[in-house]
Amino acid sequence: MDNINLYICFFIIIVILIIIFILINKITIKKNNILNAYSSMDIMLKKRYDLLPNLVKVIKAYTKHEKDTFEKITNLRTKGLNSKTDEDKFKINTELNQEINSIMLLSENYPELKSNINFIQLQTILNDIEDQISAARRTYNAHVTDYNIFIKIIPINILTFILGYKKYPLFEIKEEEKELKKWMNNDE
Repeated sequence: MDNINLYICFFIIIVILIIIFILINKITIKKNNILNAYSSMDIMLKKRYDLLPNLVKVIKAYTKHEKDTFEKITNLRTKGLNSKTDEDKFKINTELNQEINSIMLLSENYPELKSNINFIQLQTILNDIEDQISAARRTYNAHVTDYNIFIKIIPINILTFILGYKKYPLFEIKEEEKELKKWMNNDE
């Protein structure tokens, strides 16, 4: 009888370990999905960072008195490229969106800028990049939401607490960015 109890205990321990390994593997897959989506979004943000100097250069030629805005965009671009944490990157991106919004709206005050072929091309490229960033953001946020929900489900939350898994932040779109996208899409 003692051997049967020993086998039952051994079987229960094996089943529990298998369940734990399966859950850890699922968490790992979900984390890797987040990292992959983040990498895609990061690539799109870098594309936008690379476009900004050209955009600023074209606009500077028409708007000599907007020096503060251009300096702020340049500083934010540098900070964005050098940011180490997700929170910093998301915060800088929000500030950068506000500044891009303000320089794109400058074209309303400068008809010759609005009709400049380089500006139009850069605006089109920026619009494409913004669409790609939006798609990458949606993918990232979907994976983050899936992961964050998964690690809070009972009894998985006990395992994730013990192993120290933390929630990931969402990359949220701000009202200013919505306005910029609306303006850019209506301008075409």
